Amino acid sequence: MKHVGVLAVSLRWGEGDEEAVGRLAARDGKTYVEFDDAFLASGRVLSWFLRTPRPGVLQGPDAPFSGLHGVFDDSLPDGWGRLLIHRRAAASKINPLSLTPLDMLACMGEWAMGALVYRPETEEPVDTGAIDLDRIAAQSRQVLKGAPEALFPTLLRVGGSPGGARPKAVVCHDDRSGDLIHGALVAPEGWSHWLVKFRGKEDPADIGPIEQAYAEMARTAGLTLPPTCLLPSGSPKTPAYFAAQRFDHVGPAGRLHLHADFRQPSLDYKTLMILTFQLTKDHRQVVEMFRRAAFNLFAHNRDDHGRQFAYLMDRTGRWSLAPAYDLTYADGPGGEHSTAILGEGRDPGERQLRAMAAEFSLPPADVTGIIDQVRGAVDRWREFAEDSGVGRTSRSRIGSVIAPRRTGRKP
Repeated sequence: MKHVGVLAVSLRWGEGDEEAVGRLAARDGKTYVEFDDAFLASGRVLSWFLRTPRPGVLQGPDAPFSGLHGVFDDSLPDGWGRLLIHRRAAASKINPLSLTPLDMLACMGEWAMGALVYRPETEEPVDTGAIDLDRIAAQSRQVLKGAPEALFPTLLRVGGSPGGARPKAVVCHDDRSGDLIHGALVAPEGWSHWLVKFRGKEDPADIGPIEQAYAEMARTAGLTLPPTCLLPSGSPKTPAYFAAQRFDHVGPAGRLHLHADFRQPSLDYKTLMILTFQLTKDHRQVVEMFRRAAFNLFAHNRDDHGRQFAYLMDRTGRWSLAPAYDLTYADGPGGEHSTAILGEGRDPGERQLRAMAAEFSLPPADVTGIIDQVRGAVDRWREFAEDSGVGRTSRSRIGSVIAPRRTGRKP
């Protein structure tokens, strides 16, 4: 690991298919971007908030992304990945507080989520090989406690790029045998790219089954999700690990540009619905965002912060709403929703949902149908939980909040 002053930025659309975007540079605590002439001529934009890329050197804003434009900040991990980078810096005798945004991007290199890649890359590659989920989970726990330097290179490559607080592993999954490998930017034939989550310090032991139960509940509620599954551990006493197929990858090597640069405390679902229409020009995707608001409300997913909503851009510049992800039971900061519904974060309800829908002229009958479908799915919590292997304590604890009207199966 070392400090860098200039980074070349590209979009990798597939193996051998890379498009120059421009350069990032840092000087005197400021970060600058200069776009490539050919990319400017294409007329595409990488971010709704960077709508007019133009020739010349553009200084990044001081806030809220530490001098980076939000679209490049999207490539940086938060939570677990940032912890790994900081620990790696300390092990390399570098003060983690001295790391600049460009230093962090150089650590990501070709491994950032989405299609953006950054060079030069400051981390050494890790050989492709089979992955032992139990071993990675154990090493992750050691890192949370303060681990030896030898653990960092593999963990940083395996799980340093995704956002979120929980430890993760980016793997390739054999769709026939179920085998897993890490370290492959291009998936072998018959394999696909997946993200595996491990237990964080504050998580219940059955957090994996809980998230899988939420995924099945969300699908029943009509939400669009990537394929998900539970990967078994090697011990009957350890619950299975939750895994989701990566939606920023297409096929063995194809990639999509991922954008999710919301970290404002005033984020509202109304804003997200407006942005969804402005980016996609597709009314159906606006309805999908409304459905997610309803699900997060009734399923008590209050940690619905900005990075849980993303948009994808293909090579033609066409935008779409990314599938829903990170859906689970969460109280949120101070017990409030991170994303409000018409300004109400503490105790939003159906009244706010219907009022928001009216502002977008959604037909009342359609709104009623969506709300009824979401409520009906959430009322089946105990069924999804039992099928996914959620423990009795968690089934009862969550069910008492989100599905108190349905007795269903035994808690």
